[in-house]
Order: sequence, then C-alpha cells, then structure tokens
Amino acid sequence: MVRKLIKKLRGAFSRLFGRKRVIRLGIYGEPNTGKTTLANKISMDWLGKEVGTVSEMPHETRTIQKVEHIEVKAGSKTLVMNLLDMPGLSTQVDFKDFTKFKQSSTGGDIDFKDLKVSDLKRIAEEEDLSKTGKKATIVKRLEAKVSKKKLQTHIKELKIKVSSKKGKKITKVSAKRIAEEATKGIVEAIKWLDNVDSVIVMMDSTKDPMTQVNIMLLGNLEAKKIPIVIAANKIDAKSSKPNNIMSAFPQHPVVPISAKEVRNLENLYKTIAENV
Repeated sequence: MVRKLIKKLRGAFSRLFGRKRVIRLGIYGEPNTGKTTLANKISMDWLGKEVGTVSEMPHETRTIQKVEHIEVKAGSKTLVMNLLDMPGLSTQVDFKDFTKFKQSSTGGDIDFKDLKVSDLKRIAEEEDLSKTGKKATIVKRLEAKVSKKKLQTHIKELKIKVSSKKGKKITKVSAKRIAEEATKGIVEAIKWLDNVDSVIVMMDSTKDPMTQVNIMLLGNLEAKKIPIVIAANKIDAKSSKPNNIMSAFPQHPVVPISAKEVRNLENLYKTIAENV
C-alpha cells in the first residue's frame, strides 16, 4: 500500500520539473513531537536508511540532520529531494532540564573515553587512523579527527555496545554543553526557513497546539509563502486529540498520524505531494 502511494507521490512531483529540480523538505516543530521518528520513516521508505537518533530527552536532535539526493523518478526525468530534520524549536533552553535525563546508549552523549580500547581501535581503523598506543592516545587521536555525529554513526554501524554508560545521569557540564548546542540548533533551523521549499510542521496531538512556537512558526512560513502540511502526531496515544489541531489551524491541511506505529503515513505522503 505504501509503495503504491510512493509511486503516486512520484507522479505528483513530476509537475515540479518545469520549476525546480531540487526540492528541500524541512520537518519543523517543538521538541519531542516526533520529527526524527517521522524523518526516519520517510528516509527508510525512500532510501532504506535512518536519519538520526530518537530519544525522550528534549533537543536530542541539536543539528540539522540531512538526507540528500533522494531521487524521485518520473518518466525520463528525475527530481532530487533533500529531507531536512530540524532541531526542535523552543522559546528558551534551560540546561537544568537535561540533568533529569540519563545519557543515551545510542551514542548521542557518549564520549570516546567511554568506549573500550577494542572499540576505539575499530573506529580508528574505519577512519584510517593509527590504532597504536594507550587508550588516552587513541582517544586524543580520534577526538582531533572525528565529530560527535560521526562517532554516533560508528557506534550504530559497528554495533558497539555502550551499556556501561546506560543509566548514568547527564552531568551539569554535559547539560550546559547540550543546552548550548540546542540553542545554536534553533538559530540554524530558523535561518533555514529561507532555504526550504516545503515544510511538514510536527505537532503533538496530545497537547494544546496553541503554543507560542507553533504560532510563530506558522506565521513565518505563511509570510514566506512556503507550502505547509501539519502532521498531528501521536494518534496512537489515548489522550490524542487531532481535531484540536484542525480547529486551531483550519487554513492548513492537517494529517493525523502515528510516526511511531507508522499509521496514516500514506495519507501524509499524498498530502505533501498535493501541497508542495
């Protein structure tokens, strides 16, 4: 069913060829609305790979996650679509909020020094770096060449176990770093409003949609005349009320979905194609 609708989506995109060959689709919204979960599902449908890490901690996505060169073929022509999973937007970021959470076991908050020597050597080998020396030497070598994001990729692809960190609370120093990264991510996401062609606005259907962030975001998109589709996420929850979102923003198409349980994504794809 999903594959049939993806074919329909390809057909709908074909009308864009006369205007633009690259479509940048941004996924915006407040923290923990399910942006990365949705981005992962879309990327899996098109490319068979995920975009980023999902966590209950707010601002888990602190940089713009990009999946580029999604080729959508229509006849003899090809449309290239870039998917952009944006950091969560909020009016303020307090480092104290992060100290309530535990460090991610998927690599998001893991440092090189937290890994075993054998795993450090595996990463060094992947990066074509020397594996010789004591642990501190290898860590220093990797820190100079490998970003946090790349570390997370290695942990995932090499299936490195980091259970030794599981359950450990985020320290004050780490929390301040996360807050700083989250703030920078918000600024970058807002700047990118000038560079996206279409936007999915993610909203949590279990919460009041009339927030300052949602109103500000939709107002900016409307002023820039950027096509909008609102995804009313988390309809799998008992407290879900997608009708509240529809009533709050009747001027925009609203699609109730569950990114987690992959419910009604077919309708979301169709609506994106109709409003891009």
